[in-house]
Amino acid sequence: MSADTRRSRLPGRFVEQTGAFATRALRTLRRNGAVVFWAVAFPALFYLLTVYLLIDSASMPAEAAGIVKATNAVSYGTFAALVVFLNTFSQSLVDDVEGGRYAQFRALPVSPGADFFGRFLAAYAFAAVAVGVVLAVGVATGATFELRSLLSIPVVLLGLLAMGLFAASIAVVLVAAVPEPKFASIITITLVLLAFFLTGYNGVQPGLVASTAEFVNYVPNGLATRLAVYHLVPVGDWAAAGLAEPAAPTAPRYLALLGAYAAAGTGIAVLATRRSLYRGEIR
Repeated sequence: MSADTRRSRLPGRFVEQTGAFATRALRTLRRNGAVVFWAVAFPALFYLLTVYLLIDSASMPAEAAGIVKATNAVSYGTFAALVVFLNTFSQSLVDDVEGGRYAQFRALPVSPGADFFGRFLAAYAFAAVAVGVVLAVGVATGATFELRSLLSIPVVLLGLLAMGLFAASIAVVLVAAVPEPKFASIITITLVLLAFFLTGYNGVQPGLVASTAEFVNYVPNGLATRLAVYHLVPVGDWAAAGLAEPAAPTAPRYLALLGAYAAAGTGIAVLATRRSLYRGEIR
């Protein structure tokens, strides 16, 4: 076979391997009852606990209550996505590390990039379902949603993608760096909780963190959540809804920041996968 023929087959092989990793990962996720509970059911239950026990929505006007429930649904949707991209993603890697499968992968012409992107595609699809479930529960409880424009859904999905790539890169680095890979799962769930609470419920209640919490418009989970709220929830007064200050992240620089998070996450994850999981001493 000529060199030109081999080069022409490389993109096709990459796509084929990516699809294989994605299919395998998605099948594993779907069959794991614990994953489905913690990534899908638990955030929805967490949301219900919040809106019925911690928020006195009964004393609010119906319109205000609907908006408060919607912002919290978006917040817990982000929480569900973080569980998938950090904890569930790391667990997928840990299972293969502890199962000795990376020794087999290294012996085969497997692309580290295909490994990461395949797993990530599965995680992204699973995270989108988890977010959708929480939003659907929100609708069932009276949350008010409204698309701001025709670009709202693409922008929200871009935010989820950027946050997911950045979070997944952290998961890969932890699995590669922690001496006992199984402890990476414990660390990642701790990071999910820290990110949630230290940003004021993923940025929807920044006043709980600081009087001027400008940073919530710049950290990945806060930016993605607040951008989603802006595009999905008809909030007239951000201050009244507890979302300000700062103001909504609507300037073009915030979309550029999402792109930077996506690029950084992709680069870090592929590099860590190649150097640590495929060339390192992990067994």
